[in-house]
Parts: sequence; structure tokens; C-alpha cells
Amino acid sequence: MPSYQAEAPSLHHVPPAVSAEPGAVAMDLVVADASWTWTERLFSPLADLGVRVLLIKACDWRNALQQNRPARDWLCPRRQVSETLWEQTIVLPPGWMKSYPRIGMLPISWAVRDWRRELPAPRPLALAVSYPHYLYLRDLLQPEALVYYNMDDYSFYWRSRRLAIRRLERRLVEEADLSIFCAKIRADELCKAVPKAKDRVVHLPHGAPAAAISPAPQHQPAPPPPDIAHLPRPLLGFVGSLEDRIDWTLVEHVAREFPGGSIVLIGQPPAPCPRATWYREYERATALPNVHCIGWKGQAEIGAYNASFDVCLIPYAVDHPFNRVACPTKVMDYMATSRPVVTTALPECVLYSDLFEVVETPAAFVEAIRKVVAQGSDDGRATLRWEFARGATWERTSARMLRHLQEQTRGRFAV
Repeated sequence: MPSYQAEAPSLHHVPPAVSAEPGAVAMDLVVADASWTWTERLFSPLADLGVRVLLIKACDWRNALQQNRPARDWLCPRRQVSETLWEQTIVLPPGWMKSYPRIGMLPISWAVRDWRRELPAPRPLALAVSYPHYLYLRDLLQPEALVYYNMDDYSFYWRSRRLAIRRLERRLVEEADLSIFCAKIRADELCKAVPKAKDRVVHLPHGAPAAAISPAPQHQPAPPPPDIAHLPRPLLGFVGSLEDRIDWTLVEHVAREFPGGSIVLIGQPPAPCPRATWYREYERATALPNVHCIGWKGQAEIGAYNASFDVCLIPYAVDHPFNRVACPTKVMDYMATSRPVVTTALPECVLYSDLFEVVETPAAFVEAIRKVVAQGSDDGRATLRWEFARGATWERTSARMLRHLQEQTRGRFAV
């Protein structure tokens, strides 16, 4: 087995077919925390491979109130989704994770034990965790295997505890059977920080939504959804939260360079913060007549918008600390539609430079868009993106993750 298992995408590494992946596995898997969509998408498909999966969706009281969680969530219900898949929402007091994790993890451990008591025929337990603080849950449950799934540099989340979080994360990587990083730069960082664990570190980017993959490559944009059908082309689209991670001066620049086209922004608008420079830039960009903010759309709707764009945009600020360590979910969401993509040079996006345009400057960003539009909104790489997306669905990504876990646990979870 290689010392560092990188699954960075390239034209020379088309993801293998599902038939080459593992079959049914005798395992009970608890996923803490499955509140993020992509965490659920990665681990849920394991239920179709024979794994009994419990998705724990935990949050504190403040977040539950802000999210307008229904009353039933406060009762911590467990719901059986299928024969081998369950999910449970658990609402906990503020500070349960970062301030008082030894106490805060107790209700989760009780929920897991209740679930296990109701299952027929005991199986070995695996625990997948998405934050370093869940090490305290590991100590309570004592699972046969531990998986760490990393989506960010969590030291940015709680800056006052940055050093403590980094120490806890390094301990987690050292003790986990498998550490999965959706961004290669983070995988590289932890391989250097914890060299004894490098054999157990895997770079596994986000998967593509299978439902958004068309039956054939889309060399031309699809008809737009009704709410943007009246907008003049080219439709230059972005899907994601409208926040400080976006280079709003770049968005403004693109809008001014394409006055006859339409910049379509799909995402939750930010809370007003007029003192912030980025927010004033956001207001200036979105005030332009050809910039259209159409609000957030559900996951089931996003594919139709992406497919209708002449060019899909990732105008993220390259100097933003979150962007530097991110694996943007929109990369695979866009590629699932096979439409052209133009992005700033984020480290993770550079890995896909053979599949779409990765540029360094605002002028190059505009020129890349202009070139695609001049070619009839076809950059000649739709088939390559389509083939890659078909081989990198969430289901196939999940199966590859399970294969890595089987390799690291050496048959602990035999059928």
C-alpha cells in the first residue's frame, strides 16, 4: 500500500466502476456528525453495501432555534430510512462540543447504545467522526474502528482555541484507522504533521450527484428554469452562499465586461454588515443591472440551473483562508452537468485544470469566459467532464472510501 493514498482527479485517473468495489460488509457504522449534506451523501450509500448506518445529526439549542427546527427534533427522534439506514437528530446545550465535550458526548453515546440494543445480531462497530472533538465520543463507545472525515481547517472555526484544536486533530489522525480529507492540501498538511499516520491518510474529493448527470455529454446549455428564462445570454452562473469567500470585485468586473449577458447568483444572501469591505463590494456588484440574485434553491433544483449556464463560475478569493483549504462542492456539481467551468486558482481547483479553466488574474478570468462563449458555449471538454463525473458519483466515492477502510482494518468487518 502506498505511503500516501492520493485520489486527486486527473484525465489519467478515471475513478473505477462500482463493480470493482467491495460488496456487502458486516458492520454497524455511526456517523457523527452527519448534519452536513456532503457527509450524509458520503456515508449513506454504505447502507446499500450491507453496512447498518446511523446518521447522527447533532446541533446546539442556538442553532436549532436559528434553523427553525421542528418541535419533534427537540425530542431527539430516531427515524429508520431503510432496512439498513437510520438517522437521529440530537439537540444539545451550547458548548457541548468545544467547551464541555466529555459531558456533551454522553447523550450521543446513549443514543448509539439504544440503537445498537434494538439491532438483531451484534456486529463490530465503526465510528466516523467529522470534528476532532468527537474523540471524546470514541472514548465512550470504544468502537472497533475509527474514521476521521475532514472538510475544513477547524482551527478557523474557533480561533480562541486554535492550538488546542490542532493538537486534538493531530491526535485524532494518529489514532484513527482511516483519515479522509476532501481537500488535498489538508491531507498533505496532516501527513507532514503526523508522519506515522501517512499510510492511513486518503485524499477523497466530494462526489458528483448522480441525479444531475445527463444521459450524454451536454455540449450546449440546457433550457433555463422559468425564473431565469427571460434573462439574456450568456448566462454566467454561480451556486453557493453569497459571502466573504467570494471575490466580489471579480464578480463586478465580469458583470461590466459582459453587459449584454447575465450574472446569475444562486445562494443565501448575507446578513447586512455595512462596515465590512467585502460587504460593500458585494452591494456594489449586485447593484449592477445584469447581476441577478435569485435566492437559494434546493439540492434537487440546482442541477437544472447549472445545466442551463453557458459558463459555471467559481469566483472565490484565493487569499481567503477557508478557500485555501476547501474542496468546493460546486466543482462536482458543475461537472455533473458537463458544462464549462471557469475558476480562480484555488489549490483544490488546480487539480482539475485538465477538465476546466483555472486562471490567476481577473483579466484571465474574463478572457476564459469570453473564449468559451465565442465557441458557442462549448469548450470542447464536455465529454471529459461527463465521463469523470460518471466515475465519481457519491455512491462510487462512498464505495472507494469503504475499500480504504477495509484495507486499513484488515478484515475486521468480514461479511
